[in-house]
Amino acid sequence: MDTKLTKCSWAIHLFAIAHIAASYLTSLWGMNDEFVLSLLTISMIVLTTHIYGLPLEVSAALAVLSCFAGFYLGTLGGDWLLSSGVDFLIKYANEITTFVVTEILGWTTMLIAIKRK
Repeated sequence: MDTKLTKCSWAIHLFAIAHIAASYLTSLWGMNDEFVLSLLTISMIVLTTHIYGLPLEVSAALAVLSCFAGFYLGTLGGDWLLSSGVDFLIKYANEITTFVVTEILGWTTMLIAIKRK
């Protein structure tokens, strides 16, 4: 297996878990999670693009786009889960949504990085 792919896979999954932890902890503390999740997303994107050797300008552009996409998809997904009527999904809507959106953003970034190189 490609070592770059392995590194990116681990990074994406670990950042998705970190997003869950940040989302859960900020909700326990009564804080908004946008700032922390944005920092984690930017870090994941920069790391992923660095592994594939993309220029900093591309990393920055993808990080900014990912933050906007993450906010939009997270809000949309959270609203959808909250309207589902399923207690488990309602209780953990933020955590589920942030995990799924982080995985989507991470894998999309990796695919862009692979195609760009």
